[in-house]
Amino acid sequence: MMKNRFKQIAILTIVITLFTTLNARISQLDPIELSGDRGEYAEGGTWKSNSLLGKTNVLIYTDPDKFSDLKQFVTDIENEKMKNNNFDLTFIVNTEATMLPTFVIRSKIKSKAKTSKTINYVLDNDKVLVDEWDLRDNCINILVLDSLNQIQYQQTGIVRPDQFKKIIEILNNSVVDWNTNQLKR
Repeated sequence: MMKNRFKQIAILTIVITLFTTLNARISQLDPIELSGDRGEYAEGGTWKSNSLLGKTNVLIYTDPDKFSDLKQFVTDIENEKMKNNNFDLTFIVNTEATMLPTFVIRSKIKSKAKTSKTINYVLDNDKVLVDEWDLRDNCINILVLDSLNQIQYQQTGIVRPDQFKKIIEILNNSVVDWNTNQLKR
C-alpha cells in the first residue's frame, strides 16, 4: 500500500514537472552578440539579439542540412509576413552542425540575403545559441518572441500545419497585445 502511494506521488511529481517545464515561458532571452569568428549577419556586420527587441519575431535556428525540411514553413511564414508586416523574421544558420564548408554555406545564405526583403539572415559559426539559449543542435528550432524577447512559442523539428496555425495565432495575438500597449502609453 505504501509503495503504491509512493509511486503515485512520484509519477504525479514527474507529470507536474514536465507539464510546467513544457508550458513555461522564459522571462527573457539572454543578450547574445555574434561577431567575428562566432558569426554575423550573412552580408557582414555584428548581429545582436537585442536587435529583436521592440517587435514580435519569428526566429528560425537551424542546421544547414535541414534547409529542405524548412522550405514550406519559410514560404508560408514569408507569405504571412507580406500580409502582416507587424513581425520580423530572423533565420540563423548553425554552420557547425554540418560537414559542409562554412564558405559554401555563407555563399548560399549571402545570396539568399541579397534577394530577400523579408528575412534577416545570420550565421552562427560557433553554436553560440545552442550553448547560451539551450537550443537543440543539428535540428530545426522555431521560436516566436514577443517585443521583449520573451518566448511565446518554441518547438524543435518540422512544423506541421496545426503548429503553423498556432504560430500564426500567437503572432496575431502578440501584435494585438503590442499595439494595445502602445496605445495605452
